[in-house]
Formats: sequence, C-alpha cells, structure tokens
Amino acid sequence: MTRAHRMLAPLLAAVLAAAACLPEADPVGRSLMEMARYLGSDVVRTLARGYVPGRSGEIVLVPEPWNVLGQWSGGVRGPDDPRTSHSTPWAYHQQVPLSLYGPGFVRPNRLARRPVDVADLAPTLAELMEVEFEAPDGRVLRESLVPRAARPRPPRAIVVVVIDGGGWNVLQQWPEAWPAQRRLMRGGTTFTNATVGSAPTVTAPIHATIGTGAYPRVHGIAENTGRLPDRSIGDVTRGRGDLSMMRSETLAAVLRRTTDGRAWVGMLGHAWWHLTLLGPGDPADRDIAVVWDVGNATFTTNTSLYRLPSYLPSRSVLDRRLRELDATDGALDERWNDDTLSEDSYTFTGNPAFAAYQGDAARAIASREPIGQDEVTDLLFVELKTADVAGHIWNMLNPEVEAVLKVQDRTLEELVKILDRRVGRGEYVLAMTADHGQSPVPDAVGGLRIDRSLLLEDVNAEFGSVVEALHPGDLYAGEAEPDLLEEMARFIGDYRFVDGMPPGPSIDEAPGDRLDERVFAAALPGWFLMNLTEAEISGLGPGHHEEGDLRVPVEL
Repeated sequence: MTRAHRMLAPLLAAVLAAAACLPEADPVGRSLMEMARYLGSDVVRTLARGYVPGRSGEIVLVPEPWNVLGQWSGGVRGPDDPRTSHSTPWAYHQQVPLSLYGPGFVRPNRLARRPVDVADLAPTLAELMEVEFEAPDGRVLRESLVPRAARPRPPRAIVVVVIDGGGWNVLQQWPEAWPAQRRLMRGGTTFTNATVGSAPTVTAPIHATIGTGAYPRVHGIAENTGRLPDRSIGDVTRGRGDLSMMRSETLAAVLRRTTDGRAWVGMLGHAWWHLTLLGPGDPADRDIAVVWDVGNATFTTNTSLYRLPSYLPSRSVLDRRLRELDATDGALDERWNDDTLSEDSYTFTGNPAFAAYQGDAARAIASREPIGQDEVTDLLFVELKTADVAGHIWNMLNPEVEAVLKVQDRTLEELVKILDRRVGRGEYVLAMTADHGQSPVPDAVGGLRIDRSLLLEDVNAEFGSVVEALHPGDLYAGEAEPDLLEEMARFIGDYRFVDGMPPGPSIDEAPGDRLDERVFAAALPGWFLMNLTEAEISGLGPGHHEEGDLRVPVEL
C-alpha cells in the first residue's frame, strides 16, 4: 500500500463501496504481456522502435490516454495549470503532417492515405537528389513523386521545414492559423496517415529519424536526456552539439560526401538536439548550423564543426519585435497577455516576437547563402521551435499558441517567395513535417495528472532507492536486475490516481469517483520489449484504446 492509500484509506473505502454497485471496468491487467495486449500492436511496435538498450530508461512508461506525467515544481497547479508533456505513443502525439511540394518533381493536388512515417522522408529526398542512400527503416514515398524519367534533373534545392510541436492535433485545434501551409500541402502530395514512427515523441530522437531514415533503436538517440556512455544521465548532445552517440549517417552527410563537398548544406534550429537533422559536423566543410544560446540570448553554434553566419539578425531586431508585441496591450511593461517577456524567462523564446525573429533568420539564410544557384542539389533544414515552447508555457488549447502558429506560417509563406525568386519555381522541393503533437490540459479532455516526483518517491519506498531518474516516458534504474524491473513495472502498472495526484488541489477538489483509477496503461521493462518478435507484436491485437490505432488518416 502506498503512502497515499494509507492516508486516504477511509475515503477510498467509501469510494470503492459505491463503485461496487457499478459494472466492473475492464482491468488493465498486471502481467507484462497483459499490459502489452492492452496497448496493442501499433503502440508496442512504436515503443520497440524507440527503445535503445543501455541508453533508454530501463522501464518504459505509458500513461493512460490524455493523462500527463509531469513535475509541477512551482507556479500554478491544479485544473488551470497549462503545463504538460508529450512523450507518449498515443495517436495525438504520433500523428504529424508529412507533405512534399515541388512542381515538376512532386505530384500535385494529391492526398495519400496509407500509413507512413517520418523515417520515409530521407530516402524520398535522396531519390529526388539521385543520391545513393541506405535508409535503415524508411522507404521512398514513390506515390508522391513524378516518375524519374519525367523529372528533368534533380532539384537545385531541397528545403525541409520541421514545425516543432506542430502535430495534427495542434493544427486541428487552430485550423485558421496555417493558411500558407495548408495551401502548399494541397498543392503537392500530403500523407494524411503519417506518424513519427517511434516513442518517446520528443525532439532529439525524432529529428534524428528525419535526418537518417532510421528509428532510434538503429540511430542510437533515445531521448533528449538519456543515459550517456559513462552511465550518467544527461543531455545526449552534452549541451554543445556533440553527436558522437549517433550511430546512423544522415542524408546531409551522404550528400556532402557524394558531391565532394560541392552541395551546400545547412540548418536553422533552436536546440542542440536539432543538429541530429544534419549529423556530426565536419571541420573541413563547416556547414551552417544555427542554434539558440539560451544563457546569452543570441544565436550560436559549435564553431569547431559548423559555421555561424555573420549576417544573422542582430539582438536589436529581436528587441524591436519584443517592443512591438509588448505594445499590443497598450502598455510598454515587458509583458504580453499578463506574462513576462523578460530575457531570463521561458516565455522569452515562446512568443510571437521570437517566432518572427527566427523567421528573420530563416529569410536571411535563404536570401544570402548560395542555395540552389548551381546544378548540385543543396539542402536546408529550417526548424521552427516556438510553437512547442508556447505549448509548454500556455498549453495548445490557449490562443497564445495560435498567435505563434500564425507567425510561423507567415515565415513559411515568405520562405517560399524567396525560393521562387532566387531558385525558381519548378527548381526546388519543399518538405513539411513535425516531430510530435501536444497534450491538451488533462482536465479538458478527461485526463488525470500524475506527479512524477510522488511516483519516484513511491517506487523507491517500495523497492529501495533504485531509481536514478524518472522522465515522462521512462524510468532509469540501471542497477536493477530483470526480475526486479518486472516487479517495478507491475507496481507502476497498478499505480492509482490518488497515489500520484499533484499537490495543488485539495483532496476535496479531486474527482472522488476516480481516486482509485489506474493512471498507467502500461509499464514495460526494456528487456521485455527487446525480446518481443515482430510476430508476437503483430499478434497483440488492436489494444484497448482508440488512441492506440495509429492507422487512421486525418482530414485535411
């Protein structure tokens, strides 16, 4: 019995007595195989693809759909707290847009409904480049391409735009916020049944999949923060763009090598994790790679491996955009919608002004670099991060996210205008996708909050201090033997809402009829996932939840 069960035994007895009069709910089950069947084939396959032994946590955690495993360390708590996470294998995090646009290269006005994922993007772009590229898991999206015999030559430029946190559930929440993206999607080929292909659905592993055509189990990037070679747990890029943990070669690296360095390759991103699109830098080539230095509030790069353009918009441009945003409420007080715009706040990079500033940088790179100026295909990645940051601050259901999406959509529209002018319409291909969806506020969709610090406390109380770290998608307990990991997984699989209820709301405000509800769909040790054969995964069936069906097309 956990700490919370002991404290609330009298209340739980009353709740359970009342529940006994109701029809019995389908149990989650306690064995590992029962939990796997509860998830279903699509979800377990996604988890297996994303698991990297020795780098992922020893136990994979899957909350029930719409539940959020988070850490509410300060600020607002309870039903109005907007902060959520997005690491699950459920459809609302998995489904993302995947579109190609390029007259003469991409078939126009086409919707494809078969299941695909972002691992298919790299081999498809390689096919357009006419470059030999071995994608471990991706396949060429041939139905999107004009047949090679009908293509005059490879495109002069390929631009890949990744909207961080721009999954389908976010776009559907704000359907009027992305007219340029919708127009481009309809003008080319859009796959309406695309997913990110693996879980956890977080930035580093999914961007590495986009860059390599491999799932994390192959390319080696398991998490944003995972187990490092020295067995510690930390940033997989060591906070400086170190990509030595990547095991697969990126398309960008193959293009660079195949063309003897004649192809221009570059990236505008935000975090060091975004460099997994490009792959490890080469001091001889010094490709452009731009990320954001949060501590110094400026663009930066690892100058020993990449090049930082001197023409990027200055800090004064950002300050001007922030003042313009600040003034929209009639008062210059360094606030927007009652939230600070201070440089030392998380909101500094999550607002429309910063989104516009990143757009300024994207336009500068597209205008100043020799992209598409010769017969050799050039490759530019543009990673638009601000919508994801805004979602973490305000939540995807709130209009601040809509405001950011509108700015990012204008960036996309202006980028296309530059490509039309400098490279030429019919001379380039634009690919558009995202790395994950977002989580609505749980209270708005029938979800529950699970406080991960309380879960950590309870697991350690039950099994001794064996847990090193607990993330939204996995638990690290590297010294635990397989039998102990199975016991821990079963314990977590039976964890109840009352056990991990965030400390904000009082017990009287909590949904009493749900206090004893299981909050995890499953908790599975990594060794269990690795031992499942494809036949066993396929035999698990459809699972218990409709959110576990990853083969349902969305409507554009």
